[in-house]
Amino acid sequence: MSHRTVTALSAAAALAALALVVDGVPGASATLTLSGPAADTSADFNNNGIQATADGSVLVVAHSGQGALNLVDPRTGASTTVSGVSLPNIDGFLLEGRTVYAVQNFLEQITVVRLSGDLSSGSVTKVITSGSFGVPATVARFGDRLAAVNAHFDTGIPPSSPTYEVVLVDR
Repeated sequence: MSHRTVTALSAAAALAALALVVDGVPGASATLTLSGPAADTSADFNNNGIQATADGSVLVVAHSGQGALNLVDPRTGASTTVSGVSLPNIDGFLLEGRTVYAVQNFLEQITVVRLSGDLSSGSVTKVITSGSFGVPATVARFGDRLAAVNAHFDTGIPPSSPTYEVVLVDR
């Protein structure tokens, strides 16, 4: 049985896909050339977090420079922007069904977005903050809570913080 991991090439209008087998041995790689809004590489940071829908038919891609979520066809690379949602400083995110937990790193918050049935639009339902955030970069589910990873980009790039933390917050 094989699985695929997809990585954003932030400075290129492309996504890289690497097939992995169950035991972790790398398989064949491929590059998906993007078109539409996800192909925009005019900012310092562009495509970033990526999540596939449960059926794999759509890739949801965070575009830091646009402050947007883009939907990418994994076969063609064609993309459209999710309307109704502005996410400045978006970095990593978690997709659970039609709910997005979007990390906005320098705003030090996680914005919860509910997507429409076809994913083409969304609306903000909640903003999660914590005094323990230190420019979080990504988020994962940890039981019934969220785990955000502090990147400390406020110390420079690359970060120079002596410590890095995972912060647990309620969903």
